[in-house]
Amino acid sequence: MQLLKNLWFNTLVSPARVRLYVWLSLVTQVLIVVTGGAVRLTASGLGCPTWPKCTEDSLVTTEEMGFHGIIEFGNRLLTFVLLVIALLTYATLLRMHAAKNRLLLPTFIFFGAVIGLAGGILSQAIIGLNVFTVALIAVSAVIMLFTALNIVISARAVELGGLVAPAFLLGLGIIAQAIVGGITVLTGLNSWIVGIHFVISIGLIAIAAILVWRALPKPSGEIAPLNKLLAWPTAAVSLVTILFGVVVTGAGPHAGDIDTPRNGLELEIWQHYHSWPGYLMLGLIILQFLSQWFMSRKLWADLATRILLLTLVFSILQAVVGILQARIGVPALLVGIHMFGAASLSALVTFQLLSARKINR
Repeated sequence: MQLLKNLWFNTLVSPARVRLYVWLSLVTQVLIVVTGGAVRLTASGLGCPTWPKCTEDSLVTTEEMGFHGIIEFGNRLLTFVLLVIALLTYATLLRMHAAKNRLLLPTFIFFGAVIGLAGGILSQAIIGLNVFTVALIAVSAVIMLFTALNIVISARAVELGGLVAPAFLLGLGIIAQAIVGGITVLTGLNSWIVGIHFVISIGLIAIAAILVWRALPKPSGEIAPLNKLLAWPTAAVSLVTILFGVVVTGAGPHAGDIDTPRNGLELEIWQHYHSWPGYLMLGLIILQFLSQWFMSRKLWADLATRILLLTLVFSILQAVVGILQARIGVPALLVGIHMFGAASLSALVTFQLLSARKINR
């Protein structure tokens, strides 16, 4: 018992692990976008045709499901890796929080409700919907929402710019993402639900970026006035670009399964619609980068300039990949690279906003 206690407190949730955990959170959130893209681009979206089980008779993929079952089930397993990282991150940060004693009880209640929700969903899959399973799912969900609100409010009341609230929201988002992923499968890969699934991932990447920003020490450099003005518009335009990209994806050829219908919109037209806010975002980033560089005269040593340089490079590469895939018929490999670029840019745009506005809340 003492060995387990030492392992937990001195190793797994040691304050020295914070830097590792926040970076792991960000990297794995980007990674699951890439693996989710692999599921769709290899037509493995229904490799496990039901949820939460993989097949009607098995919780895991079977030999009969073949390659597609392995790809889809592997992506599901990655969600558990993300949950473990989120749990370790939250537990480590909670241990360091000034109001940890106040947060312990609602935290235990929340995780009890999560177990109840998981049990209800699994029971529904095994024995079907009945009064018991519906009540268990509903009550667990309500308790989760109320305790989540309590945890976030209590954490921010004591430490407005702290790490506990975003760490908790990240874990909560992963749970929500898993449920939406299940709904995606149960609706036969409906393109709009798939789009919501992707947008949630982008939000989780932004939260993970906030965790990294708050956890790591930052030099306090001067910010160019134009950057302060353009930071929020850049973030807003990037979000619009992503939303239009979701619509383009729903109109494109890669549905996740060969029998899945698309959203019925004209792909070529929506590719143009998607490009317009993309070019506007690129222009705003160029203005910010030049403004910051002229002021700092440092390309890499100044943090704000470095962030904008990386954001600019990724934006240019993203534009090039987008043009190429539109010109040569949307090949799967370029779509996958484009998804990785969108996920990476989501983190970088979040960093540029936090840096330019000096936001730590």
